[in-house]
Amino acid sequence: MRFTIIAAIALLSIGAAPRSPSLHAPPRCAFNMPLDAAQCARLHAASGGAGASRAPSANASTLLYTSDPFEAAVDIWTVKGKALKSSGRLELGAGAFPLGLTVDSAQNLYVAVSSLGSGTPSVAVIARGATKPSRVYTQGLTAPVDVAVDAHGTLYVANLANPLGGGCAEGSGPGGSVIEYAQGSSKPARTIDDFTGCPEGIAVDSSSNLYLTNIYYPATGFLLSDVTKYAYKSTHGTALGLQVPGGPDLGGIQIAGNGDLVVQNVQDDATLNQVLTFPQGSKTPSNTIQYPGVGWGTGFKFFALSGKRFYAPAYIMENYGDVATRPAQFAYPSGRELLVQKTISSTEPFVYGMAVSPGK
Repeated sequence: MRFTIIAAIALLSIGAAPRSPSLHAPPRCAFNMPLDAAQCARLHAASGGAGASRAPSANASTLLYTSDPFEAAVDIWTVKGKALKSSGRLELGAGAFPLGLTVDSAQNLYVAVSSLGSGTPSVAVIARGATKPSRVYTQGLTAPVDVAVDAHGTLYVANLANPLGGGCAEGSGPGGSVIEYAQGSSKPARTIDDFTGCPEGIAVDSSSNLYLTNIYYPATGFLLSDVTKYAYKSTHGTALGLQVPGGPDLGGIQIAGNGDLVVQNVQDDATLNQVLTFPQGSKTPSNTIQYPGVGWGTGFKFFALSGKRFYAPAYIMENYGDVATRPAQFAYPSGRELLVQKTISSTEPFVYGMAVSPGK
């Protein structure tokens, strides 16, 4: 049983719909992990990098961005040699709750910033090497959870209607929308809201088609989830009807260079995470990257795919005391771990969204 996006990760353990109406979720404080009070408290601990924003200046290096909602910050890692090196941090200010991330062709970082009361729901755009936003989008936004930018410079924002995820269950009202902004404009150009339940993740392909994952809790039965495809500038999509083993509970989504859909799935009632590859036009996956054993891919809601590499939190066993999440690099599509951030401490940041800036 899982929580809706904001409620699950924000220590708000009341009011989320369970996966089955006949079952009730135990108190949880982050994602799909049941944690004790001490573990939950660690997620609020300072991650050691608080203070003024700092960003690396080298333009040639590959950078990995990871959002840390509990610290209102985005951490920056340099992919170098056989390690991921901590190399900067972007502080977003009190009340900010950064979630999904993306990078455009000009290597600008886009951050979906939700709010827990004191902040302003927004999307911040930060140039590579900068420490402050060059543009901030706010119009039409209530609870941004993910972002995507197409080849025309169009910005898409997956937006919950309610910061607590209300509307994901049948009869509870609208779950949210995707807000579209034309290049250079801060005013919404179109709104997509023809899907059922709540938006989860979004991505665009090389032809500027938009792909949206959503979740929906019916009055009876189990959670429903699918991917809907929208042609460029269309507000009416086609559900793909993906056949998902051990689910579906789809979240983060990326488009591979050959057009394949790469989708994260919370498998088997929120116990294991996997990444599924669906070839173009196929309803069944051709490849599965699986987090094995009795653990979770903690914070594995959104991941970053860059060519033959993808980035996600490293595997952590379910009884791991520090509940730390370390970013790692894996081979795609095999899932073989290549690089991992080695340092372990109880104050490591909680990794949520990810994006890659490949450098020049």
